[in-house]
Amino acid sequence: MPWPRTPLARIRLLVHVACGLMLVAGGGQALVTRLLRPEAFVAHPHWDLQWPVVYGVLIATYIAAELDGRPGLTRRRAVLFFLEGFAAQYLVWLYPSFLVTSMIVVIAWQVAWIANLRTALLAAAVLTAALVAQKCAIGGQGMSAVILVSSCGFQLFAISAAHLARSEASARERLAHANAELHATQALLTQSALMGERLRISRDLHDVMGHHLTSLHVHLDVAARTAEGQSAFHLTQARDIAGELLAEVRTVVRQVRVLPVDLHATLLALAEGAADLDVRLVLPEAIDALDAPRADALLRCVQELITNTRRHAGARQLSIELAQAPNGEVRLMAKDDGVGTNADVAEGQGLAGMRERFEALGGWLAVFSRSGEGFQVSGAIPPVGVRP
Repeated sequence: MPWPRTPLARIRLLVHVACGLMLVAGGGQALVTRLLRPEAFVAHPHWDLQWPVVYGVLIATYIAAELDGRPGLTRRRAVLFFLEGFAAQYLVWLYPSFLVTSMIVVIAWQVAWIANLRTALLAAAVLTAALVAQKCAIGGQGMSAVILVSSCGFQLFAISAAHLARSEASARERLAHANAELHATQALLTQSALMGERLRISRDLHDVMGHHLTSLHVHLDVAARTAEGQSAFHLTQARDIAGELLAEVRTVVRQVRVLPVDLHATLLALAEGAADLDVRLVLPEAIDALDAPRADALLRCVQELITNTRRHAGARQLSIELAQAPNGEVRLMAKDDGVGTNADVAEGQGLAGMRERFEALGGWLAVFSRSGEGFQVSGAIPPVGVRP
């Protein structure tokens, strides 16, 4: 298993190991005690059947809750946490012990990792109240009280640590993502500035040099027509050279005006900033005649796709493909592996902005989502020179 790339993923991996060890420790203590001191379980004649079943339910619900890739406290996760908490409380009833009550700390951590602080504290209060309602240890009320207080303390510690770790890791990832967006925007602004400078130079060439060369060509043509002999020959040659130079200047001006903006570096920098999401870019080797407005629209669209996928889709992978048709039209296709939805996709500010940018350039944008099939976006922008 590769070492996770992001701080948040590394923390989650370490927490999974710690939670697994706590669950194994609780189950292992009960098993060892059952083998060495069978008299401690006379109050539960069917202990050998009940414990494995309930312990299996606890492990299964824990794994199912961790494998649920959707963000936030979903209804399915809430049901799994309820079953997990009930199973943990039932195991405490079957075998009151400090290590068995530590399984409840695992649940408190899970809830705190994905829910807000108020929800996590409420869950801890419910779990603690359930412990109060039953004896938590063998050895009298005094030992039960000690274990109860310890369990409360460990739950509060787990909740605090989970929120602190999640907040810090999320802040670092947001900073990294914002930094990548800043670099991408800076690269695009640099390209736009270069494009503007090229456009200014092309205008100067056309307005100044083109004007003078045209005048020179006209005067040389008039002079060649009125001159005689050797002078007429040299004036004709000079007129032809001026005409060729004027044609070359016009060619250079046309080429500079449609010089494409290189999107590769900017898009790659943006994708690398989403460290918690596997962004797979499929880009053509070269995009011909892509001016600054079209490059900006594509960059902002990719930027919004990455942001929306990280926040709402519950996806691990996002595929974005750019292609250019023979007529110069640029097409965009994106798809994530998130949960999707069967309901109509409600366009927020991000999607609406993407659509407006494409339509302002004469293009179109479409979104599609289906439960279990992720979220898809497709669109196209016409080539340079095609007016909306």
